[in-house]
Amino acid sequence: MRKLAVFPALMAGTLLLGGCVGEPASNTASAPPAASATATPGGGEASGEHSVDVGHATEHYEGPNVTWDAGSEAMVRETAAKAMKLFGRPDVPETMWFAELEQLLAIEYKEDARYIDPARIPFSTVTDGPSISREAQNPMTVTASFYTNDGPWDMMLHRIGQDDPWLVTSISPKAAQ
Repeated sequence: MRKLAVFPALMAGTLLLGGCVGEPASNTASAPPAASATATPGGGEASGEHSVDVGHATEHYEGPNVTWDAGSEAMVRETAAKAMKLFGRPDVPETMWFAELEQLLAIEYKEDARYIDPARIPFSTVTDGPSISREAQNPMTVTASFYTNDGPWDMMLHRIGQDDPWLVTSISPKAAQ
């Protein structure tokens, strides 16, 4: 009889302690970090604050405050010119070509570029460029246009934050218009 009286007490204690235990560490690693959100209407884009419409309320969260300035343009021009010069070398062995170009490539483009045979690149000389174009409200992605001894080529570059490097996301012949 005494054993039956202790059992409910042990079960209640186990349930109480089980409620105090947090999630396992492996589950919290995959969860995104909590963003501070307020339900206030309005913009705030210039301060690095972004708005997301959720039902009838607008949530604000902090994001990278990236701007376009003379330093940004100089860095993207330098990176684009260097990448295009390294790209258009059809006489360089494939492993050397990729190893020297790889540091300037975005992770997604590295996988594609790994399978490019430099001997099949139809230009070896950049004759003009880069000419930089971008969307007015996007200081993080640009198109660099070049003229080569094979005609016009475009390169897309992207950066994640103001002080992050510009990385090449694609290089291709300019599409006919």
